[in-house]
Amino acid sequence: MGHRHIVFYSIVITVIVLVVFALREQKVHKQTVDEKLASAIQKQILPSDKTLSKTDSKLPSYLYGRADLNNDGREETFVLMQSESYCEKNECKAFLFDDKYKIMAKWEKIQQPVLVGDQISNGWKDILLTADNKMYVIQYANKTYNEKISTAPKYTDKAQALEAVGLAIDSEYYQANGTNLELDYNQPIFDCQTCYLFSYEELDDTNSQQHYLAVNVATGSVREVKDPRDDQL
Repeated sequence: MGHRHIVFYSIVITVIVLVVFALREQKVHKQTVDEKLASAIQKQILPSDKTLSKTDSKLPSYLYGRADLNNDGREETFVLMQSESYCEKNECKAFLFDDKYKIMAKWEKIQQPVLVGDQISNGWKDILLTADNKMYVIQYANKTYNEKISTAPKYTDKAQALEAVGLAIDSEYYQANGTNLELDYNQPIFDCQTCYLFSYEELDDTNSQQHYLAVNVATGSVREVKDPRDDQL
């Protein structure tokens, strides 16, 4: 085997090792971050003698999403509780943790979707919260986010939602054999303001299996995604 071949294979092996190592480090980091969040919830939300209970619908005890809300390179974490002790019907308590996992704001009776807004107030991105089937713009002021939803301005996205429906219907996925398109509110926590999730079925599917499309109106993109509940189980 020539010298060039030896060098080439050495480079390939080195690249493979580095990729595997990077993926392993990423997994370890995610586990560490998730453990920090779980510990913060246990210490700051739950009573000292309690642990999180499971939900009847087999969902996790809480849903969460992360975003860098103030563009400092560190992410804040939004937590939407799911267990019965923190929910009334389909409305639950929600908490926003800073990058050091300290609670910086909290709300009552929140539903999905929970989105990151496009606008910035006092250096922090707005948060779009859903309560009582209405969406509100939660702005940052006086070193915290507005916790009184009743005083927050309402957010209307009817025109944008209609555009999202059109993009979903015109997509190659739905045009192929789709039917029964419906808006699905189980979006990832801290999805973007122009993002929507749709479910649909296939005409010749006797099992009525649900398929899902993620639509971003801002970019005009439509992509197939797996059942969002799979990441919650």
